[in-house]
Amino acid sequence: MVIFDYLRARLFDLRKNRAIKQARRDAATYGKKFIVVVWDKRPVCVSMQAVKTLIRQRRLVGVTPEKIQQQAIFVAFPPSKNSRPCS
Repeated sequence: MVIFDYLRARLFDLRKNRAIKQARRDAATYGKKFIVVVWDKRPVCVSMQAVKTLIRQRRLVGVTPEKIQQQAIFVAFPPSKNSRPCS
């Protein structure tokens, strides 16, 4: 059982790192805030705009966007307007 638990944790960690990388890339590309949350025991990259839409559609009941953001594994903010790339 120890090996099985280790493999499960390793797989979760790989999926988490992939979702964090996707959140950073999408935040830079689309200029929106993206978060990584655990959905059905898997880390998933979701935009805050999509989270708010799901709450309005009552698919997520009893939570607020701020509460979901606090429980997120990672939050990727879009780059600020006055930031410039390093040379």
